[in-house]
Amino acid sequence: MGEEELFERPKIFSIKTQIGKERNVAELLKGRVKKTGDKNILSILVTPELRGYVFVEAYKADEVKKMIKAISYVRGMLEGNIPVEEMEKFLTPASSVEKITEGDIVEMIAGPFKGEMAKVTHIDASKEEITVELFDSVVPIPITVKGDQVRVVRKREEG
Repeated sequence: MGEEELFERPKIFSIKTQIGKERNVAELLKGRVKKTGDKNILSILVTPELRGYVFVEAYKADEVKKMIKAISYVRGMLEGNIPVEEMEKFLTPASSVEKITEGDIVEMIAGPFKGEMAKVTHIDASKEEITVELFDSVVPIPITVKGDQVRVVRKREEG
């Protein structure tokens, strides 16, 4: 008997749903798992990047099919499973400064300078902070804020 036969590894299965109803399907499935005490389903993932799909980590495809049967908004289950490596990008949080570049014009959306416009002068990706200079200040003072406290209004002109 091989080691694979003794310790079956969980797999990730894709459930196709009606677009916009992914969360409902996940909640209904979660309720069924709790109610039945099923130990086959380990986790359920809904990701905003992939509309129309719910991902389920489980040991057996038949058990997942049985659980999703008669859940409204479910359109079926895709054949096969997805390698965990392909799902990793959905499991790590996106950086708040990832899409910001030096020279961008931003609007402060939180904090004491909310509503002010500023120019990005420096980005510290490791701390997820950016340094900006406010347009309406008499003396340009660099202010460091968290990346999620700004919204990009205009990208830097390439030139």
